[in-house]
Amino acid sequence: MSRISTIIILVITISQLAFANTFYIDPTNGSMANDGSILLPWSTLEEVINANLIHTRGYTLPYDVTTSTFIDKNTNGPIHAGDTLIVLSGLHGKFFQRGSFNESYITIKAMDGHQPIISEINLTAGSNWRFEGLTISSEPYGEYLTSNLMYLQSHGWHGPINNLHIKDCNLYSTANSTPWSKDDWLSNSRTGMSIVGDSVLVENCHLLNVNFGISLVGKNLIALNNTIENFAGDGMRALGPNIVIEGNTIKNCYKINDNHDDGIQSFNLGTYDTRNVIIRGNTILNYEDPNQPLLGTLQGIGCFDGPFNNWIIENNVISVDHWHGISLYGAFDCIIRNNTVIDPTPDITPGPSWIRINPHKDGTESKNNIVANNITNTMVVTGTSTFKNLLIKDYQSYDENFVDYTIYDFNLIPSSNAIDQGEDSQASTFDILGTLRPQGVNTDMGAFEYIFPSNTMDLKPSNSFGYPNPTSGQFFLNEEASNLKIYNTLGLLIYENKKSCTSIDLSQYQNGIYLVIVDDSKAIKIVRY
Repeated sequence: MSRISTIIILVITISQLAFANTFYIDPTNGSMANDGSILLPWSTLEEVINANLIHTRGYTLPYDVTTSTFIDKNTNGPIHAGDTLIVLSGLHGKFFQRGSFNESYITIKAMDGHQPIISEINLTAGSNWRFEGLTISSEPYGEYLTSNLMYLQSHGWHGPINNLHIKDCNLYSTANSTPWSKDDWLSNSRTGMSIVGDSVLVENCHLLNVNFGISLVGKNLIALNNTIENFAGDGMRALGPNIVIEGNTIKNCYKINDNHDDGIQSFNLGTYDTRNVIIRGNTILNYEDPNQPLLGTLQGIGCFDGPFNNWIIENNVISVDHWHGISLYGAFDCIIRNNTVIDPTPDITPGPSWIRINPHKDGTESKNNIVANNITNTMVVTGTSTFKNLLIKDYQSYDENFVDYTIYDFNLIPSSNAIDQGEDSQASTFDILGTLRPQGVNTDMGAFEYIFPSNTMDLKPSNSFGYPNPTSGQFFLNEEASNLKIYNTLGLLIYENKKSCTSIDLSQYQNGIYLVIVDDSKAIKIVRY
């Protein structure tokens, strides 16, 4: 792209921003008699909503995808599409909206250094909302509700959910570090996020002491770099097509009932079109402390009711006290590669952990699957081609391959049997840290590629050399690049530019995560959204 084109885009972007307004909400010093300016802020988010200050749109009802049209709501409200609400520390009540479709994003964002607390977020039918830096919990209000902390729901009468962005939010049932009793968990724990809709991005959120973590039901959903810490149900669920679950940490499962707890779970049952799912670079730990109270067994990636079509499961680290490390029942054209799947106590039942591909429960054989370059305790697969997987079954083997398995450091040591022993033609392009494969003669097995001391090609993702991220298409570099490569979610090189450039155009590509290598020395994951 020429510099003139870049300048034109920047001018257009700046001119669009010029029409956007910023309002302030302060529970301590604000008043609903004010104008929402920084000097005269409003009081709470719930009061702003109840005062109908947000100009938005709803569908003519009942919603019908072919006949419904938009009608304006709260036409006198000063808050419009494109505006930002800056919320300050304090209790803001609940966020509840039904049928709120904005033409462009309305952002609700914590002021830097502040902790605004919302009791729950419930959006039924809506689009173009962004929630950033918020704390979501009812505990500071002196109550434990039974509803989800965040519930984003498409609705047959009111319309769909789409184009939402949740970033840097903290959600918890309790912030108390003292372990709950079983009764406390049963009575007071809340599900973190239940997302029923399309085109939603959840990134860099922290969920603490929740029942179920993040449930993704719909298509084109992305969960990126989130942490689910202390949970009692399933860490994540992927129920729909074109879902990406990448870079998340799911740890410390509490056993409080008869639920078969999974780090990541999916099922079909004739309801969900579970195809084209990517589960990449996640860390799933049954527990950090073997003396954790209410300690139960956790299944890693458990998918027992297929069919599951065109899945990629790669570069995950899974440490669970269970047989089911990675299990697909009814898998077709799926790839399981470069995962490290280890039972921390392989000599104790249930376990040791396996990678397993079974026929569908109706007896249909799985077909055309590939399992390659994994490190695991054992493997049971049908309808599958296997390539160079390393099976290790005892503590001595752990010591011979990993830096320190007792603290879940599964980086390879120089003498590991996994180094250079993988099948290059079946390898993931990058490892769990973004390091290019191979670093040696051949690719390594497992989630981590060993970096030799003389090798400087350690490409670790950075978010510091461009904007905006996520982007709807255009990404601008802070510094001029002379060599640029773009890889898609399959790890395939889809674009290369060896000429000087200052921007990247992703508008021609589908929504998803792209890895961009700049001058063979820097890497960044860009979300096209």
